[in-house]
Amino acid sequence: MPKIALSSKAESDLDGIYEHYEALVGAELGEAAVFHILSSLEMLERFPNAGKASPSPDCRELIITTYPYRATYSLQGDRVIVFRILHQHSARREDW
Repeated sequence: MPKIALSSKAESDLDGIYEHYEALVGAELGEAAVFHILSSLEMLERFPNAGKASPSPDCRELIITTYPYRATYSLQGDRVIVFRILHQHSARREDW
């Protein structure tokens, strides 16, 4: 079963998500948002092809429910590498 690995940009994205929700609704809900996203990513350990095909070659996108984010990832050997976690309505960026 593959393990989840976050790129440094994905970790930075999570920090930004936390800061966004912390400023809007407080630290507790900021933590809840990040926890929900990480819990959603854990599903990829069991079902690494669960996400939809991505416009980026060899990548897939997992749409996060409850919060409006998508995680771009790739299955590489025994790891699911999450490259970015971006708002669903943000422009698709290829800078990972």
